Amino acid sequence: MEYADVVVIGAGTIGSMTLWQLSQQSDLKVVGIDAHAQVNLRSSYAGESRLFRTAVKEGPVFNDHADASIDLWRELEAASNRPILDQCGALSIGPPDFEAMRTTREVVERYDLPHEILTAEELHARYPQFSPDPDDIGILDTRGGALRPEVAVTAAHTAAEDQGAPLYFNTRVTELTPTAEGIEVVTDAGTFAARQVIVTIGSWTGQLLPQLSEYVEVRPIGLTWAMPRNIDQFQPEVFPVFMRDRVAADGTVTHWFGAPTLDGYSIKIGTYPEPWISPMSPDDRPADYTPEQLAWVGEIVAECVPDLIASPVRHSVHHDSYASNKIPIFDRLPADDRILYATGMHGNAFKFAPSYGKMLAEMAVDGTSPLWREEFSLNAHQKLAR
Repeated sequence: MEYADVVVIGAGTIGSMTLWQLSQQSDLKVVGIDAHAQVNLRSSYAGESRLFRTAVKEGPVFNDHADASIDLWRELEAASNRPILDQCGALSIGPPDFEAMRTTREVVERYDLPHEILTAEELHARYPQFSPDPDDIGILDTRGGALRPEVAVTAAHTAAEDQGAPLYFNTRVTELTPTAEGIEVVTDAGTFAARQVIVTIGSWTGQLLPQLSEYVEVRPIGLTWAMPRNIDQFQPEVFPVFMRDRVAADGTVTHWFGAPTLDGYSIKIGTYPEPWISPMSPDDRPADYTPEQLAWVGEIVAECVPDLIASPVRHSVHHDSYASNKIPIFDRLPADDRILYATGMHGNAFKFAPSYGKMLAEMAVDGTSPLWREEFSLNAHQKLAR
């Protein structure tokens, strides 16, 4: 049996960053365990890029995490000597009275976050790649940008291993057994004994911690890439990451998001048909886009960015855990406070992953963290209606 001060179960988005933060404390024995390969291509973080935003439409509870994450991303870049965050800006586009746009504007103005407000005319002049509606506005988060998630996760793994933290991949945890001394972590490759456990397994949380299954569910997330006719207009130097909400005359809302080219020939456009919000099992492979759905995506993205060829060049489907109020859950199990967990990330975790990892590390070592908010508690969440 291997002994550790802290065992982190799950080494993806949040777990990798938690391991990195914990490993920097030389007096701790830290172990990481993950059921999948080091780079899990079906994970919540996979897919080449993620949006980084500091003008967070989900509300001010995330402001501290936005500020902390910028510095932490730069620290990880320095530790790995790899580019991870390109601060090309993050642009929100939509009608000024649309809820997400109102909230974003309220947050940037109330907290004096670096930003620009653009009219539809100014938006088109600055970014002629877009085709805004006449009443649209743009809110440019000048500190936002694009993240490279696979690079970031593996960089955090390497940083943790360099500090002496062993990581066990392709190792599935089957049981957590409380003892007087701590928690026994039973895996298909042996048993570990830990004083504390941090569970960061995303979509699989309800399987290992069934007491949380009424609070989170798994939903698919689709990603597509489209090819511009002029790729030079979609380089990070001239094209930001973006989110757009469009309201049709009949009231139908279309939401999509995107990132500049990182592969040199295409840009990411994330949008997917409504039926895909249906819950699923994390062990099931999400269904791929059908030809009809890809045709629908092509029509939508061409409306958003006219220079795009209206036929996606590639696509992938992932999944994540969703809670009741779009706020993630970071808490301890009521039955045993030696078990911390993170879940309910809503496909929005990656931008703040290093800050979330720092928060969990502080909670494990110090018992609390200045980054934690009551909104993250399980008590602040309702059970999901099924």
